[in-house]
Amino acid sequence: MPTDARVSARPASSRRAVLWRIGLAALVLAGLAGWLLAEGATGAFVTALVEADPGPVLLAVAIYPFITVARAVRFQVGLRLMADGGAAVPAAPLWPLVRVAAFHSVLASLAPMRLGELSLVPLLHRMVGTPLAVGSALLVVLRLIDLVVVLSSGLVALALLPAARAAVPGAAPIAAGAVAALMAGLAVAPWIARRLRVLTPFGGGRLGRLWQTLMGALAAQTPTRVLVQIGWTALVWGLIYAMAWLCANATAPAIGLAGGVAGGAATALASVLPVSTFANAGTFEAAWMLALIPAGLSQAEALATGILFHVGGLAGSVAMGGVALLGGWPRLSRPEEGTIPR
Repeated sequence: MPTDARVSARPASSRRAVLWRIGLAALVLAGLAGWLLAEGATGAFVTALVEADPGPVLLAVAIYPFITVARAVRFQVGLRLMADGGAAVPAAPLWPLVRVAAFHSVLASLAPMRLGELSLVPLLHRMVGTPLAVGSALLVVLRLIDLVVVLSSGLVALALLPAARAAVPGAAPIAAGAVAALMAGLAVAPWIARRLRVLTPFGGGRLGRLWQTLMGALAAQTPTRVLVQIGWTALVWGLIYAMAWLCANATAPAIGLAGGVAGGAATALASVLPVSTFANAGTFEAAWMLALIPAGLSQAEALATGILFHVGGLAGSVAMGGVALLGGWPRLSRPEEGTIPR
C-alpha cells in the first residue's frame, strides 16, 4: 500500500475504533440500566445518587494530585534503578515526570489498555528524552509490579469481606496462598528473563534490540530493586484505594477499608480487559458493583457510588492534565540534559 494511502487510512481506522468503544460503552450502560429496571431499583438508584454525601467524594478528588506526584516519583525511581542496572537513561527531573504522569493518566483514562497505557513510552521519550526501548522496558516492569500488587491486595480484601467469609470459610488461607504464588512468580521473573535474553526471536533488527532491552531490564531487577518499586507502587495504590473507600462511603451504609480496596482493585483490573469501552464507561461500574455488593451495598447504592468514584477519578485526571498543560504541549526533550550517572 502506498504511503499516502496508509496515512489517509489511519484517521478512518481511528474513528472506527473510537466509535466502537463508544458503542460498546453504550451497550454496557444499557445493560446496567436494564438490570436496574428488571430489579425495580431505578428509584433507589436515583435516590442514592442524589442524596450521596458530596464531602467524601470531594475529599477523594483532592487526593488525586498526590497520586499523580507519587506516580511521577515512581517513574523517577524506576529510571534511576534502570540506570543502576546499566541502561543509558537521561536525567529526569520531577516536574517533567509529574507532567508525564498527568498526561498519561488522562490518556489511560480515556483510551484504556493498548492506546492509553502505551502512551507512557512516547511521553517519556518526548518530555524527558528516555529512549523508546528503555521506556518500553520501564512500562513492562511497572505494569508487572502493578499486576502483582493489585491482584494481591484485591484477593486479600475480597477474602476479608463478610460475604466471602460466609460463602468460602477458607477464603483467607486461599488468598494467602494466591498472594504467595504471585510473589514467587515476581521473584523468579528476573531468572526467567536472564534465560530468555540469550534468545533472538526477532533477529538483530529493531525488534531484536527491543527484546534485548526488555529482557535486560527484567533480568536486572534485584530483590532490593523490586522491593523499592513495590513500596512506591503500594503507595500509589494505597492512595487510589483511599479514594475508592471514600466514594464507597458516600451513601448511608458504612463500608470498611476492605470494601474500598476490593472495589479499587476490581475497577483497575476492568481497565485492562482485552476489549475496553471509551473511558471504561460501564465496565468500570460493573466491576465496582461486583465488589461492593458483597461488601454491603445494595445494587442501587453500588452503582451510584461506582459512578461517583468513576467521575471523581476522571475529574482529578483531567484537572491534573490541565495543570500539566501550563508547561506547554509535550515536546521532544533536548539531548544536552545529560544522563543519570552510574
